[in-house]
Amino acid sequence: MYLEYFGLSDYPFDGLPDRRYYYVGGAHHQSLSLLSAALSRSGCLCVFTGESGSGKTTLVRMLMRSLPRRMRIISIDDPRLDPQMLLATMLRASGVVATSFESIAELTLKVRQMLERSIAQGIITTVICDEAQGLSDDVLEQIRLISNIEGEAGKMINFLLVGREDLLNHLNKPEHEMLRNRIKIFTTLPRLKESEVGAYLTFRLQKSGCLRPVFTNKAIAAIARHSNGAPRLINAIADMCLTLAAQKKSEQVNGSIARKAAAMVLHHQQGGIAGYVRNFMREAMSLSLYARIGTIAGAALCAALAFGGALAIMKYYYPVQTLENALISDEQIKQRYTMVADYLLKGRNAASREVYFFNHAISQSYFKSEALATLFKIHGYAVADAEQGISNEVLRSVNLQRFYQTGSFEEAISYNTPVLISLIDDNLTPFYAVLYSLNEDVGQLVIGDYMFSVKASYIKDRFMGQYTLLHPYIGNLSELKSRMTDVRKNAENRLRPFLNAYRNRALESANREAYAALIKFEKQKDEVNKLRQMIRQQVLSSLNSEHKSDAQLEKELKSSINSALEQNEEFQSASTLLKKLEEISAAREVRADEIRTISLRLDDGYRRAMDLFLQEQRLSEVNQRAAALLTLSGYDGPRLITVVPGEAESETGQAPASGQAAGSPGGKTTAIEAPQPEKKK
Repeated sequence: MYLEYFGLSDYPFDGLPDRRYYYVGGAHHQSLSLLSAALSRSGCLCVFTGESGSGKTTLVRMLMRSLPRRMRIISIDDPRLDPQMLLATMLRASGVVATSFESIAELTLKVRQMLERSIAQGIITTVICDEAQGLSDDVLEQIRLISNIEGEAGKMINFLLVGREDLLNHLNKPEHEMLRNRIKIFTTLPRLKESEVGAYLTFRLQKSGCLRPVFTNKAIAAIARHSNGAPRLINAIADMCLTLAAQKKSEQVNGSIARKAAAMVLHHQQGGIAGYVRNFMREAMSLSLYARIGTIAGAALCAALAFGGALAIMKYYYPVQTLENALISDEQIKQRYTMVADYLLKGRNAASREVYFFNHAISQSYFKSEALATLFKIHGYAVADAEQGISNEVLRSVNLQRFYQTGSFEEAISYNTPVLISLIDDNLTPFYAVLYSLNEDVGQLVIGDYMFSVKASYIKDRFMGQYTLLHPYIGNLSELKSRMTDVRKNAENRLRPFLNAYRNRALESANREAYAALIKFEKQKDEVNKLRQMIRQQVLSSLNSEHKSDAQLEKELKSSINSALEQNEEFQSASTLLKKLEEISAAREVRADEIRTISLRLDDGYRRAMDLFLQEQRLSEVNQRAAALLTLSGYDGPRLITVVPGEAESETGQAPASGQAAGSPGGKTTAIEAPQPEKKK
């Protein structure tokens, strides 16, 4: 209903668990980091609680995506089960035939065998129990017994219990003391604070293509007060706010619209003067005829006196002026009138006005601090005061780090994240903008609160060679060369999760390439065998078989087939290709084996994984560029170039060049081929 009115590409407050609209606040990031780090290794039992509607389900789905790829995740959504059903469900989810009619001893034996096979294959099993506050005491005891199963490498299974806050009361029972002692992490997801509600609303609107402010401060305060910080209620109230604003043709959602939307969503009666008037009219209609007439007359007299008094006060304190007098005396009205007139009269058509508006935005973007604040907003965080700039302390509080570099345009876009770049206008004056997205022909620049679509060649030609980007925090890289072992180990531990994720992606890619090379080799091998058989039949048919035994024919065939194979160009070409494919398959299998042997648990695992990453990126040492490339490779934030699924790799296994398969976010923008600034007289 309101998509076209506000220029949105999707419903920002639909309430569905979509990873694009997942807002990572301080508490969300802390819980996600703790659970991801704990569940990445086997033998961990965690408890994750939160109030209803606080976003537990969405965070658990983000957690499932952040876990290693060689992780078997078993999700149990219905807590109404007994111990046999729990074991049977785990086995069936792992591909093992099992029924709840088997005894607990038989099912437990199958679970142990399944876990031993999984550990041998390098697979970690994690069981996520949702609505865990409804689990019975017997099921919780069975979970404790399963978590105690050990092998040669230690504990072999993880459990994550997700539920409301009364799950903690359930676990504090005396009979669950041993289970409570086995739990390594207790984490709670609180509701959003009032200061986070505005950032949450802005983040979801930006993800839907709206970069201008829609909710006023009073509207944000009203939504935070009525929703009590619950994301589910925030989505419902904000969605109703946009619907009401579109119906009223309002460009912004004010406090009145927010309060009305909250009353409709929460089914509250309308208070204030309207509520008193409605109750008064209801009571007045229940009186007798004469009493009703007197009451209505008295109310009308009071209303007339109040209106007359208010009108007299308004005339005394706010004298009425004509439009001409207001334009002459009020400086703010004159400035607004001049701005609107200049904007409407600068060109004869929409394209020329858009060029003027683009040049006007450039003239207001000469300060790097404002562009950095815009980049900070694109990453989903609110800015208190853009003029004061974004300090390193503010970035550290949201687990981000700034990276400034001088390099080519291709290097600036190689990180695949929105980047702050320095450009130069037609007057040879440098200005700053955020390159939000890029494809082969068009790039989207965010300047101030507006987004412009311009030709990619325009951006590349005006690029000044300086760029700034934000990436996940990894600290000071100089600590990696420290002589103090503790300092160096702490710095390596900050990079270790990113290296682990990179190693998993590299192993998956190497396994896929090795498998594809092996398939091609086997197909070519079959083709060579077919050619050999065909040439053998041809040689056999050319031999004279009269008065000859089978042994004589076989002897003549062996002496003739080798020369026939050497003379056949098709067979020789196929054999040469077979040898080449065999070498490629062997080389890719060796690379996959080398990556498989890398384990970050070993002392040299960090160094081997880092050397593999530096070799792939063609870098000689761990510098700021290497750290940015490493942390952004698995970053779940905004992307500069979106690769279309199915076209990410060609038949040769190489990724497409920058911009060949890039998408553009929604929004009403205009492509400007060669904008020219207004010539000053």
